[in-house]
Amino acid sequence: MIEIKVSTIEYIVSIILLSCIVLQLLYYLFFYIRICFIQRKPQIANYAPPVSVIICAKNEEYNLRNNLHKVLTQNYPEFEVIVVNDCSEDETDFFITRLLRDYTHLRYTQIFPDPKFKHNKKLAVTIGIKAAKHDYFVFIDADCYPSSENWLRHIAASFSNNKDIVLGYGPYEPKDGFLDAFVRYDTWSIAMQYVTFAHAGFPYMAVGRNMAYTRKAYMQSSRFTKHAHITSGDDDLFIAEAATAKNTAICLHPDSYTYSEQVQSFKEWCIQKRRHISTAPLYSFVNKLLLTLEPLSRILMYALAIVYYVFGLSDFFILISILLALRIILLYVCNISGMYRLQEKKIVVYSLMFDIALPYIIGMLHFRNKLRFKR
Repeated sequence: MIEIKVSTIEYIVSIILLSCIVLQLLYYLFFYIRICFIQRKPQIANYAPPVSVIICAKNEEYNLRNNLHKVLTQNYPEFEVIVVNDCSEDETDFFITRLLRDYTHLRYTQIFPDPKFKHNKKLAVTIGIKAAKHDYFVFIDADCYPSSENWLRHIAASFSNNKDIVLGYGPYEPKDGFLDAFVRYDTWSIAMQYVTFAHAGFPYMAVGRNMAYTRKAYMQSSRFTKHAHITSGDDDLFIAEAATAKNTAICLHPDSYTYSEQVQSFKEWCIQKRRHISTAPLYSFVNKLLLTLEPLSRILMYALAIVYYVFGLSDFFILISILLALRIILLYVCNISGMYRLQEKKIVVYSLMFDIALPYIIGMLHFRNKLRFKR
């Protein structure tokens, strides 16, 4: 009886492990491998419609002083920059008011605090859209700066071929140290996922510090009313609602990136990450299923692989070993190609370590969010 039970457990572990590896291979072969074939558009296209760049700023005087001029001096024929001052208590108003004298294409609007009415960034975005005189909106955060003077050209050129939504990449400034590698790998892996999913016809998110969409896409959406009660979601929830396989473009040219300063500690990253993942429960069922199965199967794959080899289980040994090796090879093929394309070459050495660790860490943050919600 003991031998039967042990044999049964061994068989079950082997089957679950095998299933997880196969599922991982499907994600890599259908989604992630696409990063090797997405074009970066090496030349600037001629398509350059008039655009409105919208920046929402709350107590961002310091960042605006450092970054705003790089947005205002873009090499682009016709554009306006709209700064929405969202109840700032610093000298943002004074700084922008003085800047208006020097830049005729800079526009400025304010939201004043109301003790009876609490709001989030979605109101500032809405105010910026209402103030825009053009029908193409490009979004960047106050603490970000474009990687080149042609950032706007590349993003706007992606609207060609009747596209209404453009997904860009917003990496962090490279620094030194382990935290730097961890944060940049997490940021890159998120981009790797939403870019390849969009390329496969399943767009579900973007980052608010580098994205664009048309007035048409905005008017056809719920205009944030479906998730107005959520602090985050002006970027990913909008994309999840408005983006389709036909109306979404991807812009990965190195000159189209927007860089921002990194967090200073792991605790700060956790707080930021918990805020970002708080919108996940509002994704569509299909998106939630796709985004849950991948990290879940990865967690089980690594955990059961350790059990499998430590205890010397023998069921499907050759098959499991071959498929597991193939999964790791695909990891490095996709990561090397993706990191090369997104200018993140130096973190490739951390690929296996962070591939194992990230789903466990993010899973714990999801769990903490659920506990907080229940309280």
